[in-house]
Amino acid sequence: MGMRKLAVLVFAAMFGTLSFVSPAGAAPSGGLSPAPVNESILVPDYTEMLWSLAGSQSEEEIDRIANSGHKVQLLVDPEAGKILAAIDTESTITPSALTPVGPGCSTTSLCMLNGVPNGYTGTGTLYGTWSNVYQYATGDKIGTFRFGGLDWTHNPYTTVNLPTPEKITYIARR
Repeated sequence: MGMRKLAVLVFAAMFGTLSFVSPAGAAPSGGLSPAPVNESILVPDYTEMLWSLAGSQSEEEIDRIANSGHKVQLLVDPEAGKILAAIDTESTITPSALTPVGPGCSTTSLCMLNGVPNGYTGTGTLYGTWSNVYQYATGDKIGTFRFGGLDWTHNPYTTVNLPTPEKITYIARR
């Protein structure tokens, strides 16, 4: 599926212009024919974040987010008749508000050790690749670290030692 088609589906699901069939697989009577989309409306673009979550969220988590009544972003597979990923944009931390300390860490920064200390201050989320991380710390805020297909969220001033080095692909602070 092309990214433009996906953006149209996310937009349509977000603003209710898409009739979604039941998961039983019944075909929609009129087919999908959303109106042309003004791409400037789709800012910020959560597509990359949604694709990174696909396959890592449980159906229960997706249902909870999709039915929260908040502003949400969904990644849908119309052929399968299911939602692949969901983000609650009302309670999601603002993307890219983290600032590198670096190189290095402070006692109050989020910190990941993989031979080089990778520190971040501020609040927000950041996608990246930090390979061979054997220890991480939250600093003075709640921190989330994604590895092994799971998000690990810890209270402030928590240090985690990993038995085997991991590749972290997402961090967040709030």
